[in-house]
Amino acid sequence: MASLYVPPEYNIDTQHNGTEHLAINNTFIRRLLSRLALHTTAKFYPDDGLCTPISKHKIIKTGRRTHLTEGATMRYLSEQTTIPIPKVYCSFLHKNRAYIVMERIQGEELPKVWKSMSEESKEDIFTQLRGIFQELRSLTPSPGTGVESCVGGSLYDSRIPRGNPRFGPFKKIQDFHFWLRRDLKLEDLKDQEKDQEKDQSWHDLQEMINKQDGPWPPPKFTHGDINPFNILVREGKVVGIIDWEFSGWYPHYWEYTSAWFGNVTRTDWQDVLVKFLNQPHPDEFKMEEVRNKWWGE
Repeated sequence: MASLYVPPEYNIDTQHNGTEHLAINNTFIRRLLSRLALHTTAKFYPDDGLCTPISKHKIIKTGRRTHLTEGATMRYLSEQTTIPIPKVYCSFLHKNRAYIVMERIQGEELPKVWKSMSEESKEDIFTQLRGIFQELRSLTPSPGTGVESCVGGSLYDSRIPRGNPRFGPFKKIQDFHFWLRRDLKLEDLKDQEKDQEKDQSWHDLQEMINKQDGPWPPPKFTHGDINPFNILVREGKVVGIIDWEFSGWYPHYWEYTSAWFGNVTRTDWQDVLVKFLNQPHPDEFKMEEVRNKWWGE
C-alpha cells in the first residue's frame, strides 16, 4: 500500500527557495559578466530554445522553469562518470531566476546527420549510446534514496501535468506511483465493481495499482528525456548528451518508458530505443501504458 506521504507543493515563485547552495562558482563578477553577455555578445548568435549562445564555446540556459538542480546534476555526473556532458562554468540566481553558464558542445543534433549516415555508422552510434546508458545506470544510490534529484531535492518533467512547476522528492517509489495516479486507491475502484465487472478499463487500472504498489528494486539514475535532439554527434562520435532538466533517481523502468511515451510522434525512434536502453518487462510497460492513458501528457 502507498503511504500517506505528501510531497511539498511548489509554485513558480517559490521553486527556488532554499536552493542557493546549489549555485556553482557563484561570484559577483561571473554573475555580472554572464548577464552582460546576454545583452551584448549573444546578439551575434541565434537563440536555441531556452539556451542562448554567448560565444563559440559558451551558452547560457535561463527561463522561468530553469532550475539550479540541472547545473548541479551535470556537475555530479561529470564527477561520477565519463559521459559527455556540457561543463558547467557557473550557475546562480538573479531576481528569482536561475542562470546556468555551460559549455557549448560542438556537434550536430542526431536527426540532422542521421539520413547521411551509413548503417554501420548508425550501429556504432547505438553501441556508444549503450555504453553511455550502462554507465549512467551503474551509479549506485545511497541507502534510503527515493524518487528525487541527485541532491535529494525536487524534480521537473513538463509531461507530468500534476508536477507544475516541480514535484517531489518522494521517500519511496510507491509514493511516487501513488502521486502519479492522483492518489487513486483500490477501494475507490471497488465502489464501481458491480457495475463494471466486465469493463476492461477497470481491470487495467486494478492491475496497474497492484503493480505500482508492489515491491520495487532501488531507483536508477535517469536522464528522463532521451530523444534524438538531445544527442550531439561529431564525426561519427557521440560528443554530448544534453538537457538534463528532467533527470534524477527514478524507478528502473522510467528511462525507457519516458523515452517511448515521450516520442509518440517519432515511431522510428521508439523502434530503436531497445538498441541502447534496457526494455522493461511487459507488465511494467503495460502499467505505464495505462497510467499514460489516464494521467499522461
